[in-house]
Amino acid sequence: MNSLIQEVKENPMLKIKVEKVVVNIGVGKSGEPLEKAKAVLSLITGVKKVSERKAKKTIKEFGIRKKEPIAAVVTLRGSSAKEFLNKAFNAIGKKIKFDSISGRTLSFGIKEHILLPGVKYDPMYGIFGMDV
Repeated sequence: MNSLIQEVKENPMLKIKVEKVVVNIGVGKSGEPLEKAKAVLSLITGVKKVSERKAKKTIKEFGIRKKEPIAAVVTLRGSSAKEFLNKAFNAIGKKIKFDSISGRTLSFGIKEHILLPGVKYDPMYGIFGMDV
């Protein structure tokens, strides 16, 4: 372990750099559930403008039409990205599966947003899972 730390200190190209963090809550339908997801995402990230993602194609079985908004997304950069990533790692117990790492990216899911430190359950919003 010490040799790895020494190697990172000697070679700056091995240092981990966080460029951005994308947080996604997929609801699967538009309307009130999507608005609640956007409010929760704004609450936990501190970002006022939350983007929507639209369905790429129609899926009758799920009642989804093409171009219907079905997810809320926020992109964090800089210090806010690092702060949120620290909270997210604490929520999952600081353990990541090897399959979560692909090339230069890292992705994982959080089953309930209330697992994030400092977030309390609010019955008005409910509980949402998210992808980071």
